[in-house]
Amino acid sequence: MYNEDYEQKGFPILNLIFKILIIFIIVLLLVLFLPKLLGPNIKHSNNKESNSSNTKNVSGAVSCNVKGLDALTSQIYADNIKRMKDAAISYYTDERLPQEVDSSDTMTLSDMIGKKLLVPLVDKNNKACDVEKSYVKITKLNDEYLLKINLKDSEKEDYILVHLGCYSYCKNNLCEKKSTTNKNENIPVKGSKDNSVVVIKKEYIEIPTPTPSYNPETTNYTCQNVDGKFYDKNGNVVSESKYIISCQEPKCKNVNGYYFGSSGKVVTKYTYEKQCNSKPQPTKYTCTYHNGHYYDKNGNVVSEVNYIISCQAPKCKKVNGYYFGKNGDNVTKSEYEKQCKIPEYLYEYTKTTSTTLSDWTSWSAWQKASCDTKEVNCNDNDISCLYKLQMLKRKEKIGTYQKSYARTRQVVKQTGSYQQKSCSKYNYVEINKTIYATTTTYTTINTVTSSTRSNTGNWKYNGRSSYSNPPKDTNNKHYIFVGADYSYCGDTCTTLPNYYYDSYTLSGSLSTVKSTTTTPVSQSTSYEASCGSYVTKTIPIYSTITVTDKDYRTEPLYGDVCYKSTKSRSVTSSGSTSKKWSTYNDRTLLDNGWIYTGNKKVK
Repeated sequence: MYNEDYEQKGFPILNLIFKILIIFIIVLLLVLFLPKLLGPNIKHSNNKESNSSNTKNVSGAVSCNVKGLDALTSQIYADNIKRMKDAAISYYTDERLPQEVDSSDTMTLSDMIGKKLLVPLVDKNNKACDVEKSYVKITKLNDEYLLKINLKDSEKEDYILVHLGCYSYCKNNLCEKKSTTNKNENIPVKGSKDNSVVVIKKEYIEIPTPTPSYNPETTNYTCQNVDGKFYDKNGNVVSESKYIISCQEPKCKNVNGYYFGSSGKVVTKYTYEKQCNSKPQPTKYTCTYHNGHYYDKNGNVVSEVNYIISCQAPKCKKVNGYYFGKNGDNVTKSEYEKQCKIPEYLYEYTKTTSTTLSDWTSWSAWQKASCDTKEVNCNDNDISCLYKLQMLKRKEKIGTYQKSYARTRQVVKQTGSYQQKSCSKYNYVEINKTIYATTTTYTTINTVTSSTRSNTGNWKYNGRSSYSNPPKDTNNKHYIFVGADYSYCGDTCTTLPNYYYDSYTLSGSLSTVKSTTTTPVSQSTSYEASCGSYVTKTIPIYSTITVTDKDYRTEPLYGDVCYKSTKSRSVTSSGSTSKKWSTYNDRTLLDNGWIYTGNKKVK
């Protein structure tokens, strides 16, 4: 320990250090707090939130992290979220909203672009936002909806939550919920890369109540729609929904697309149906016998006699052992017989004879018909079924056509030539970019055709042969296409036929040389032969190319041919109905097929 005197005398440097430390702390405090007093209103996240990305919610409030991302980055990200939110609210009209509690509907950014709700969104790096991982999701709660807007760009992924509903201050059916206690509400959302939590400040805009529109030169309007403006019962200009609430008392009504609940307030369709659907009334029994009781026409439990009097109007009738007089009162048997002299009746009987038909004719011989002809079929028991037609379709020869058969093969053909200084003793030819020397003439093979069939120049004719696979030309062997061999084919060839070729072999030999001024190497010595003099010669150029050998043959053409066959029958006698009047239960008539019609008349 040391006292102040000792410090001043023994350690003067400590006093200087202490003063410098005080000055440093004051400067540090000025640096930290002076920008907040003079600069824009920027809210910094705490240490726990320091790893979150800069975000901006739909109302424009910015939350910056300690990494110092600039306001422009947050502005672009927040603007993109707002565009997605506004597009979602405009899209989810009444018929598109989920109807059951806890049910939801999701649209990716790709879906929204496809529905022409948005154009592609780009981030601060001018890169397109992820169209599959960016999405909106709306979920049905008890009395409102929860909208989640998730946005992923090239650097981060965040989302915000917005409560939606059909509130009295909504201009449309669905709008964003206003805070009832505080204009600013902090909504936690998922952070980007490190799954930290960012708090986004959500601001709600108060919608002022419309003030009355007053013009001293005109009459005040009440409960009217004038010049596109709605006036409530107090003459104030209000929204359409408030106009309906004020002037129409819309309890449990659906007016102009607005749903009004049991209290007359604007609610969602689900709440409207929940509050306003009438409860089922208990079943009321009238004029019936149920659970041991008789019910009259007013639904009262009565005796059997009163039930008959109330429900059956039993004038001059005997019902269940009860006698009822001409006024429908319950009377004695003698009084019943006195009041109700029962007349004798005749009853109407009818007997119907059926239509008879002839037997069907035999099916006619098959005749050619259009394949568009429809079959006619009906039930034999139907008396209107008098004609039937059946169809037959089969493949037949309907003509001929020229069918082509083609094969590809490789041939050596001249593709050009050039002038070159050459040895006079040799002829030169370039085949597939290799120069050959020969004492014979190579080019005469160009004049050979399938009708030559003989030695030509230095090319020896070897004969004609049939090949299942087409032969390939070589430097000293050529093949001339002649035609196809159909000997093993029927009307048509299921595979390609064999082909005939004439073959020719070069009589001389070809020797590889480096150029047209060099000679072939001697077979017995290591030196080259004498070149002689040099002259300018035309050097032909030959190349291996692919050609197609085609042959044509007339073959039968098959197609669908249709035939029809018919049969018929006729009506031999038409049915008829006879009528007779007789006494009740006439067995002679009933046993011979006569039946009651229900008509009767006094005898």
